[in-house]
Amino acid sequence: MLGVVAGLFRKRSRTAGSVGRSSESAGIRIEFTDLAPEVSVFLGQSAYLFLRFAESAARHAHDAIDLDSESTLAVVAEECFSRFSALASLLDTLGVDRVEAMSPFIAPTREFERRTRGRNWVERVACTWVTMGFLQDFWRRLAPGLPKTVRAEVIAALESDHMIDVLRVEVERRLVLEPSIRPMLALWARRLVGDTMLVAESALVVPDGKPGQADTVEPVFTELISAHSLRMDAMGLTA
Repeated sequence: MLGVVAGLFRKRSRTAGSVGRSSESAGIRIEFTDLAPEVSVFLGQSAYLFLRFAESAARHAHDAIDLDSESTLAVVAEECFSRFSALASLLDTLGVDRVEAMSPFIAPTREFERRTRGRNWVERVACTWVTMGFLQDFWRRLAPGLPKTVRAEVIAALESDHMIDVLRVEVERRLVLEPSIRPMLALWARRLVGDTMLVAESALVVPDGKPGQADTVEPVFTELISAHSLRMDAMGLTA
């Protein structure tokens, strides 16, 4: 999968167009929304990840070295938990047991956290910013493929970028205070994308029912890679 990521970065200037382009190897047209999983899978994964993001942000706040950062990250934790509550409540509305829906994602999410745990506080905050921004883009693009019974509510729940913006401002603040860490954070942000794409891809269902086929899935990630790259470029974090 990391090879796929590298290929996507190389092809960014040529493929930043539409995610709905044809898969050349398969000879079929794949729309991102065609890959949407069952609604319980979508909600189970996104709700559980926002729960874990809330817990991570709370730890970042606890470990902050000043009150500005502590209060800022406490807001992020609160908003992540609110988003978890909104998505989990949709499972309740559908009559789906929220624990059952989220349980399949416990082990892979915790492995994802283990693999992406930064070496220090700044890397951990940057990790939350990068991975949450990428996954939120992913879920937003996938949401129109959900059933009409929940589509509008999911789109509304994912609408705000406030949490991402708050984390970005915190990372920018650290870069001003410690400009020497910029190259390190640039490499760290780039390294995170591969693991985050694996999390996203795990929920997709390709047309023949076999998830994880790179030739089919790769083209639909080009727009996500481009959006991530723009965020990094704006921060001067291009490795």
